[in-house]
Amino acid sequence: MTGLSSMQLAVEIATRERDQLRQELARAQAACAGAQEQFNQLEGYAQETQTRWVAKSQIQSAPEVMRHYYQFMDKLYHAIALQTQALQEAQRRLQAQQDLLLEAEFKLASRQTVRDDMRRAASVKRGKIEQKQFDEMAALQHRQNRIEHEREALRDRSRPALK
Repeated sequence: MTGLSSMQLAVEIATRERDQLRQELARAQAACAGAQEQFNQLEGYAQETQTRWVAKSQIQSAPEVMRHYYQFMDKLYHAIALQTQALQEAQRRLQAQQDLLLEAEFKLASRQTVRDDMRRAASVKRGKIEQKQFDEMAALQHRQNRIEHEREALRDRSRPALK
């Protein structure tokens, strides 16, 4: 395997790795969006519940009902706190995936640059080889032409002059 084909293989592997990381990033983005949506729903439900209970408490504020309300709200705020942690973890994983993808993009770009440089160098080398072969063929043709002219000159000299 030549250096250029090895580098082409390295580019293909880096491309596959990058593509896989893109898929993982998409999954992390979806998970983060899901966690955000769930957080938003919990927050909205808490605000809605609090608004309803405030309105009810002005009409009736039995101690037993208020105790249940406070217990329920404590559990709801606890769920919101847990969801906040889940959201932060999803955002952390998303950022980590973005960093991995960026690193993979740099790695791929670097390998593509090296491969392209190797291709240009091989092309220049091929061009020099072709030029050398062309020059050698031209020199050989020139020698053959010169030999042919010398033969003709010898033939012309060896012929008796017609009077």
